[in-house]
Amino acid sequence: MLIDTNIVIYSLQGKKHVNKLIAGENLFLSFISEIELLSWPGLTPEDVELIRLFIKQCRLIEYSSRLKDGVIEIRRKYKLKISDSFVAATAIMLDLPLISADRNFGKVKELNFFHVKP
Repeated sequence: MLIDTNIVIYSLQGKKHVNKLIAGENLFLSFISEIELLSWPGLTPEDVELIRLFIKQCRLIEYSSRLKDGVIEIRRKYKLKISDSFVAATAIMLDLPLISADRNFGKVKELNFFHVKP
């Protein structure tokens, strides 16, 4: 499953329902989520280390030309934010379910989307 940035945050905050959902799963993460997580203002060195440890448990999906084409299509069709377009296009490209607390993904018909309440 591809996990959105907010799922990582909730997991690191110890949200039991999120940790139960992702436990034992093969987790994929977009490079966009990595950027969002590690560029959050006010992170302590300990926060950065914890985030990096979590990311190491995931398969990180990097940028590609194929992904770029998908992002353009999703952004034009659904008018999502650029970061959300990257996440959605990644899930579609890899045929992975997307797990997020962001309801905006629900309008992307090509996605196998699972909404998680915060």
